[in-house]
Amino acid sequence: MKLLNYYRQRRSAISFELFPPQTIKGLKDLEERLPKLISLDPSFITVTYGALGSAQNRTLAIASKIKNEYGMEVAHHLTCVSSSKDHISTLLKEIENNNIENIVALRGDPPLGEKNFQPQLNGFRHADELVQYIKSKGHFGVAVAGYPEKHIESPDFDTDLINLKRKVDAGADIIITQLYYDNKYFYEFVNRCRSIGIDKPIIPGLMPIINLEQIKRITGICGATIPDDLLSKLEEAKDDPQSLHELGIEHTTMQARDLLENGVPGIHFYVLNRYFHIAEIMDRIHDLLQIN
Repeated sequence: MKLLNYYRQRRSAISFELFPPQTIKGLKDLEERLPKLISLDPSFITVTYGALGSAQNRTLAIASKIKNEYGMEVAHHLTCVSSSKDHISTLLKEIENNNIENIVALRGDPPLGEKNFQPQLNGFRHADELVQYIKSKGHFGVAVAGYPEKHIESPDFDTDLINLKRKVDAGADIIITQLYYDNKYFYEFVNRCRSIGIDKPIIPGLMPIINLEQIKRITGICGATIPDDLLSKLEEAKDDPQSLHELGIEHTTMQARDLLENGVPGIHFYVLNRYFHIAEIMDRIHDLLQIN
């Protein structure tokens, strides 16, 4: 089923994002966790796409397993990084041959060590170009990224929204936001989008905090912020894994419950290939999922 259809239903759609592990142990761990994650009954799962090497093949292998072995709807990420049009065309055929009908289309980050994004020869410079190409090559549902605190490379919110509108006009069906830790950013972002005519479903993306140094690194890279009061609590608990775990679960649960109570069409959880923290969060929002 195309992703857009999940947001036309009455019930809020919950989705998870996984990434292809780089090690054999990581792959085995993910294979063991997949049945547990699927048992939490998300509407669909997305699988991120490595820019280079074996991670690219692992994306398709994992996505295919989710769709064809477990019968769960899946979206395969694609980026512009190190990809020509011919390469993308080949990938799209392989994705379609594996019964996958949804794509998350992103420009992607520059390779490690490079400051500026450089497109591949005969490739794509921007995500809207990738979206348009995907739409010309098949009947795929397409999700794109939105940035509640704006893209880190964008000079201002207006420029960032113009770029998002280009992706929507190119054929994007839904928008999934980058992680953030204060819902005010999401609500303001939605209002800005609506004011310029973006009418597609906008899905908040939440990443539970399970490791303080990790989340500092991630937010530093993507330009998201951690509220001062939350950061203070996390710093106080950094040497107490159980307290840190509870703080992370509690904050994401608070965000999710507020979003559901305010009628969001769904929530996308960046689960980092883990199970126990997202299982706790799903349990704590279970009552709202039954009525939304």
